[in-house]
Amino acid sequence: MGLAVILAAALAWWLHKRGELLPNLVRLGGSGAALLLALKLLEGGHVLGAFAAGLGGAWWWHSRRPKAVMPADEARALALLGLAPGANVDAVQAAWRRAMATAHPDAGGSNAAASALTDARDLLLQRQPQP
Repeated sequence: MGLAVILAAALAWWLHKRGELLPNLVRLGGSGAALLLALKLLEGGHVLGAFAAGLGGAWWWHSRRPKAVMPADEARALALLGLAPGANVDAVQAAWRRAMATAHPDAGGSNAAASALTDARDLLLQRQPQP
């Protein structure tokens, strides 16, 4: 069990570094819970229950896929962050940090502006090619 916790923490750290943890947290959490349930059922000899839990986890993973985003949304996000098309992950993160320095409510900005910037960043990070 300790090894599973270490592996889960390492996976969470890796996904966080790639900017994929928060946008996919519900998706990963539901699938992870189903996987743990399936493993516990399998340990107890309940093969059919483990199979059903695995199917449930697979359904959860596929049903929570991010929806396709319209190109106009991406153009709006690029304009909001002041980026050119094709900006990489580092450029998106740096532009978001610069913009949040003035848009965050603690810096005199508004919740709406900070939320719009965060949504723009998340959208652009989601559209990055996977290595």
